[in-house]
This record gives sequence, C-alpha cells and structure tokens, in this order.
Amino acid sequence: MSNSLSEQLLKAGLITEEQVTQAEQDRQQQKDKARARANTRKKETNASGKQAKSESPRNKARKPKPSQTPQATDKPEKAPPKQSASDLAKFYRERDNLERQEREAEEKRRREKAERKKKTRQQIRELIATNQVNVADASIRYNFVVGETVKYVFVTEQQRIDLAAGSLAVTFMDGKRCLIPVAVAGQIHELDPDKLVVINDPSQQAVMDDEIDRLLAEAETQAETEAQVTSDSDTSATSDKSSA
Repeated sequence: MSNSLSEQLLKAGLITEEQVTQAEQDRQQQKDKARARANTRKKETNASGKQAKSESPRNKARKPKPSQTPQATDKPEKAPPKQSASDLAKFYRERDNLERQEREAEEKRRREKAERKKKTRQQIRELIATNQVNVADASIRYNFVVGETVKYVFVTEQQRIDLAAGSLAVTFMDGKRCLIPVAVAGQIHELDPDKLVVINDPSQQAVMDDEIDRLLAEAETQAETEAQVTSDSDTSATSDKSSA
C-alpha cells in the first residue's frame, strides 16, 4: 500500500494504524523469502556445476535419478489484502456524496435568500404605497441630495416644514419620489438597510443648504459650458458650409 493511499484511507477512517503496520510487515516478509529462495537457487546452481566437473561420464551415467522432485519448503506468498481497492472506492464514494450534499445545501441557501429578498421588496412596496402622502397639486419645490446629485420633489408648505424638521422622509418606488412618515422610513430601514431613504437632519440644515447651493452652481456651470460647446460647434459647421 503506497503512502499516499495509506494516508487517504487513514484520514477517511477506513483502516487503522495496526492494519498499515501489518501490511508493511507482510510485504517485508515476502521480500525476505524471495531473497532467500534466490540465494538457495544460486547455491544449488554453483554446487551442480562443481559436481558435474568432478564426476566422470561413467559415474555420471550410473548416478541414480531422483525419484521425486524436491518439494518447495517455502510457504506460498501471502496475497495482498483485497480490502484496499474496496476501501478506496468507498472513500471516493463517500467524498462524492459529501460534495453533492454541500452543493445541494448551497443551492438551497441561494433559493432561500432570493425568496427572502423578494418578500422584503414586496413588504417595502406595500409600506410605501400605503403610507405615502404625496399631494398631486403641490407646487413648492423641495431640494434634497442623493450622492453628488441634487434632486427635488414638489410638496405643500406643511410638508416642506415637516421635511426640514425630519418628520417626513423621501424614498423611491418605480422611479417616483415618495413622501413617507419618518416612522415608516424606520420600518423600511429595518427590512432593508440598503434601501434609499432620505431623512433631513435639522442640526445639519445649514451644511445641507450650502451643499445644495454648491451642487446647483456646478450643474449650472456645466450646463453653460455644454451650451457654449454646442454653440461653437454649430457656428463652425455653418462657417464650413459657407466656405464650401
């Protein structure tokens, strides 16, 4: 049994240290017996050669033939354990079963995670649809920041006050900006911390106003630059046509 096979079977718990030791002893005994037989045959060959030289042809002819062939005194070689192949097959079979069970468990976890996510999205949609307080004819523009972008939603005067105080929040559903009570925003955050919900911090109102002004100024500058580039491009195109 090779060391690598022995180690695999030992780790798998299919054989014991005693079995490995016994197999090593049996193999060594077989080697010793084979070596002894080879030495015996060599000695017999040498002795026969010397005897043939010392005997005359007449004496050699009178020499009686042995009635029986000498019987082998060595015991037959012990066959290697037949258990090794079956144990190795069992080891691979158990390993394959374990890997299949791990794959099935992982697939089950993915399905359960996808199902939980789907259920959470549905709960959030129901919360927003049930609790949104948008007013269709509201005319006051309320600016808020998402990342590095200024967005806005039209609100009533009271809603503007509530948003500034942090008692109303803004979230999104199907691309629409929805006004919801801050308590509902807390429920949404518990269901999905990654869901975008904008809640104003009154203590940071001045900082937020400055940030909005900065972003609006940058957006206006960029729009003017793009308009100038477009105008220059149109002027150049008109000049090229006139030259042609």
